[in-house]
Amino acid sequence: MPQATIIPSLREDQVRLLDAAEEALLAPVRGEDRRRRLPKEYFRKKPARFAGKFLFALGLTAAGWVVIGLSPHWTVIALAVLVLGLMYAHLVELQHECLHEHAFRSRRLNRLCGFICGIFLLSSFWHYKYDHLRHHAFLGTPENREFFNYRFRRLDSRAGFAVATLHPGRYVDVFRTMIRCCFGRPIPDVTRERDRKKITAEYRLLAALLVAAVAGTAVTGSLLVPLAWFLPSLVVGEAAHFLIEMPEHFGLNTQTDPNVLANTRSINASRLAQWYTNYNNLHTAHHYHQGVPMAQASGLHALIAGRIEAVENSYWSFYRKVIRGDIRYQNAAETCMTR
Repeated sequence: MPQATIIPSLREDQVRLLDAAEEALLAPVRGEDRRRRLPKEYFRKKPARFAGKFLFALGLTAAGWVVIGLSPHWTVIALAVLVLGLMYAHLVELQHECLHEHAFRSRRLNRLCGFICGIFLLSSFWHYKYDHLRHHAFLGTPENREFFNYRFRRLDSRAGFAVATLHPGRYVDVFRTMIRCCFGRPIPDVTRERDRKKITAEYRLLAALLVAAVAGTAVTGSLLVPLAWFLPSLVVGEAAHFLIEMPEHFGLNTQTDPNVLANTRSINASRLAQWYTNYNNLHTAHHYHQGVPMAQASGLHALIAGRIEAVENSYWSFYRKVIRGDIRYQNAAETCMTR
């Protein structure tokens, strides 16, 4: 049975520390906790590096739209759809960097770029931020929950795994929240008025973009938007993002094991996979101290590698183990992905 949703509550001073750097709220860890004594260099941001990743992803996205708009060949269009879907999932990983305030020193610039990154997969920057920062603070406790609430069920077969990656239910949740925001209704689990207003504004803007896209398609008869936005997002982007997010905690006890070194997984990934996931493969290091920018994650990982309990040799080896049933959730109460 799905567990009851518990709304994490924080004092106002704790809320301000959710996306801080050295003083960020941290998930529980067993053993010696040296996180408050990390050298300052671990917290150094690299805005130029992020800007390069962001502009490269947008450049590939723009190229995909141009190819679909100009090419009459379906083979070329199919390749462009694949590339676009992969980029839309990659952009959400960049959005994740922005919501932690890791990308730029300016919060406004982080939000602007973060919102743009989430447009194609309809991921609200502020809603993602609101839930995700609490996930970091409450990981390993019964109050833990996540923004991308994927239903990790029936994954122990190729067919079940393939169906799970598409996860159309997420869009049902998104559209339900979008409608709530458009009509000024409360957003479930969002308790702070300031956050509710920001989340509402973003969903209303996403709704306006969707309406404009559908109306433009109906008026012009052009298939550009369906082929360059909707199809890549639904068929490729959603699946790609599922595959990026799934290894983070799947099969580990995220609700009652208060040890970030045991309830979070790291993957030994290739350089291509590191770039594509934006170092999400080093997820244990990221949870060990969420205030450390993703640009410094490899250094932090090297520092704690010997203490990490869940490590996989590659993404592909992890997926194979899940399909074979070697890695699975033994108890629904051990995961927040059950709602």
